[in-house]
Amino acid sequence: MKRNTLSFRIIINVLLITASLFVLILSVYYIYARKTISEASKVYAIQLAENMEARIEQELQPLEKLPQMLSATIEMGFFHEDSLVQVLQTIVQNNPSVYGASMAFEPYFFDHKGLYFMPYAYRASDSIFTTYLGSNTYEYFYMDWYQIPAMLRKPYWSEPYYDEGGGNILMATYAVPVYSRRDNKRVFSGITTIDISLDKLTDLVSSISIFETGYAFMITRNGVAVTHPDKSMIMNKSIFSNAEDWGMPVLRQIGRELLRGESNFRSYNLRGKEKRWIYYTNLNSTRWSIAVVYPEHEMYASLTKMNRLVMLLIFAGLLFLVLLITKIVNRLASPLVKFAEAARLIAKGNFETPLPEVKTKDEMLELRQAFMQMQVQLTQYIENLKQTTADKEKIESELRIASEIQLSMIPHSFPPFPDLPQVDLFASLKSAKEVGGDLYDFFLIDNDKFCFAIGDVSGKGVPASLFMAVTRTLLRSIADKYNTPDDIMKVLNKSLAINNDSCMFVTFFLGILHLKTGELFYTNAGHNPPLYIGGNGQTKFMEMGTSIPLGLNEEYAYTCLNTQMQQGDKIFAYTDGVSEAENASLELFGEKRLYDCIAKHHNANTREIIGIMNNEIEQHVDGYMQSDDITMLTVVYNGQKREN
Repeated sequence: MKRNTLSFRIIINVLLITASLFVLILSVYYIYARKTISEASKVYAIQLAENMEARIEQELQPLEKLPQMLSATIEMGFFHEDSLVQVLQTIVQNNPSVYGASMAFEPYFFDHKGLYFMPYAYRASDSIFTTYLGSNTYEYFYMDWYQIPAMLRKPYWSEPYYDEGGGNILMATYAVPVYSRRDNKRVFSGITTIDISLDKLTDLVSSISIFETGYAFMITRNGVAVTHPDKSMIMNKSIFSNAEDWGMPVLRQIGRELLRGESNFRSYNLRGKEKRWIYYTNLNSTRWSIAVVYPEHEMYASLTKMNRLVMLLIFAGLLFLVLLITKIVNRLASPLVKFAEAARLIAKGNFETPLPEVKTKDEMLELRQAFMQMQVQLTQYIENLKQTTADKEKIESELRIASEIQLSMIPHSFPPFPDLPQVDLFASLKSAKEVGGDLYDFFLIDNDKFCFAIGDVSGKGVPASLFMAVTRTLLRSIADKYNTPDDIMKVLNKSLAINNDSCMFVTFFLGILHLKTGELFYTNAGHNPPLYIGGNGQTKFMEMGTSIPLGLNEEYAYTCLNTQMQQGDKIFAYTDGVSEAENASLELFGEKRLYDCIAKHHNANTREIIGIMNNEIEQHVDGYMQSDDITMLTVVYNGQKREN
């Protein structure tokens, strides 16, 4: 099958849509299933950790009461020192979780017992043994399990340690201070303890299993591993040393949270490779922490297998669908070949080409009727196009003439007043269409008053050009009858507003410069403020005040402002086609760029300033279509001519 045929495209489009639908459904299913599995795994891990926490607490809390009860009994004086051995043996005998129990007294608590007196009962194999600890090699007074509760005066779970010379195994000790009554005073007398073997805790925690290789571990208050599947980690490595060795700051953060007794569920990358999830929580009794860890890929293993099966079924279904659609489409699309040949002949201009016969009453018959109608309409269209083309050429010719007439209405000879050295001027107008609505004008009212103006009519095209012509004509006819620009503007506004059913308006700036004194009187009607360029190079936007364009309100009163121009001062006036010139990114030229350009070239003459501005605008728009008329006018005051 050829790739450029309609049948091929139909098959490909149907296949793409179907495949996209399958992919969408599979993606939604995958995302939902992945999220569900993640949440379920999280709940399962939390439940495992909390269940293990409860089991450990259930194991330890009853054991804590044993030394507490012994301490209270000793304080009440119910035991003689010689009967303590039997009590300790009973404690170990009746509590399989207890490895050993002891009562360590203060030095010389019993004078006849000497410096050390610490009866200790412990479990070995299936028997209970008793010994007395305390010697120069086993100074229990200086051991953590004795010193810390003695100093804190409260029960204390020790950090795991190897009890060399005592129990001789890895153990953790729960120690309770013991007091006695002497001379009616409560006196600290020693420490009673129970010991638990770390092997028992390891077996308990190791019973946790999650997925294939997930495991649980326990660490102490200092971050040292108490239980771990890797035996080399126990009592040798802490979570902080592993964080340093493996370059994993996240482990250090987890360790800090564990030491603060916080619970959290989070992920981390093991040595930057395998992503794992961990849940950790705190044991209230020992202030140790228990954590459950499992690899992420094992969590999603069942989902991955299911996705492979679904993808295989989708591929097989798509293959079957391609074969079926190919057969159906080829049978239905075969008549189109004949119509394609007829269309090629019609495209060459042979509108009388005979069409193939169609016997079925379906879309093919409708297609033949459409071809017949197209032949008739094409014949008519060609005739109409010839007439339309002739009419368009006539309109374009008339618009060219109108543009020439419009441009002839505004001054375009520069310098305009060779015999008038006090003032020089240059202006330019570039319409966005054949005719436009921008205007400028300048003329002498009398020997001392020089009038110049610039304006922008709302809209574009022929209506704007007509309104511009009326505005310019009215200005010329009334300018010499009034002394100030605000009076001229008032009359001009009233004339334009009367019978202005189309609601057109023109923004307008009008200035009258007294050539002898350099005093400038000006009025603005909603126009962009001109730039005043001082002879010293100082550039600023002229003060305008608030006003509305001409032609909107015939009773509006305009305000006259004035300023004193010095020799060499210039005024640069423009329409919004300058500041709003757009490039392909729809970025405006802007008043800031306009100001910076004028300020940079303040020493240029009137013609150079407008030439520079035109170059800047062309560089900004970079060939992008002009959307508005661009008009600029520059006036320079050269000062009063002096006779020698």
